[in-house]
Amino acid sequence: MIRPEVREKIWSLREVIAALGVMVLSMWWAMSSFGFIRWLAFGLALACIFLAFAAFQRARFASRGQGVGVVEIDEGIISYLTAYTGGQVEIEMLTSVILIPADKGIAHWQLEATGQIPLTIPLNAVDAEKLFDVFVSLDGIETERMLRQIKKTPKSPVVIWRKRTLALH
Repeated sequence: MIRPEVREKIWSLREVIAALGVMVLSMWWAMSSFGFIRWLAFGLALACIFLAFAAFQRARFASRGQGVGVVEIDEGIISYLTAYTGGQVEIEMLTSVILIPADKGIAHWQLEATGQIPLTIPLNAVDAEKLFDVFVSLDGIETERMLRQIKKTPKSPVVIWRKRTLALH
């Protein structure tokens, strides 16, 4: 009934649609009630706006997940597993996140940590969207800049985030 590409787009925006649906419902609730309930409904509508914004950013980050390898995040460790290679890096030990463009094919994330070999993960790896939650938790990352860089596919490597260190003189 629905074209596959439209169905896929709706599915990728399902969290945004749900948040906006709850917002519309809470606005109706706010307009049809009074007193404390009205203010509670307005607060819920405001929270839904923030949730919709966050869900929209997550949807922009997500890929189809049809690439090589699988990303797993468990107990503060990012694991990337393939039939040929793979690796792990601790989230707390990360020093930089770099977007590596590809001459042909798909771009990669390069996660660097102190004393470890850099971990390279394709943007379209299975469950790569889980990296979004890790990246937004990094201190000082510019989420909107990261999302723009993903969409425009840069010509050279781009440092998305680098750990701030104190320089002692």
